[in-house]
Amino acid sequence: MTYELEKSLGFRINRTANKINNKYNKILQEYDIAPEQRATLEIIKYEKDVNQTKIAEILGKDKTTISRTLSSLEKKDFITKVQSDKRTNQIKLTSKAEEMLEKSASIVKDFREKLKTNLDETEIKTLVELLEKVTLGIKE
Repeated sequence: MTYELEKSLGFRINRTANKINNKYNKILQEYDIAPEQRATLEIIKYEKDVNQTKIAEILGKDKTTISRTLSSLEKKDFITKVQSDKRTNQIKLTSKAEEMLEKSASIVKDFREKLKTNLDETEIKTLVELLEKVTLGIKE
């Protein structure tokens, strides 16, 4: 069975991403957080002077999507926003977020490691390089 969709690189990448996200969602359910929300919290934790624009750039998402994610995280008491000037909010983790990141760290690390199970270091490096090339080929 061969048809155009099956040959599509975008389809194959998206299918893989969907499978990863579905499994990751199940793993994170007990922490009441979605993969994108947890990724956002990690970015806030480790990036200096982080704001909505920087998060959007890192995740490859539009600002509206990140705004919704941040609002959800604020409602869950995982972040606070402090206005640093008229147009920018500084985003900080709450102790509740720090605790959730710490509690989920080992299960997330295990999941990330399992993704690499069938790949050696050279294949991982090549895959990352190829995905970066695909990303660079996409014009906004």
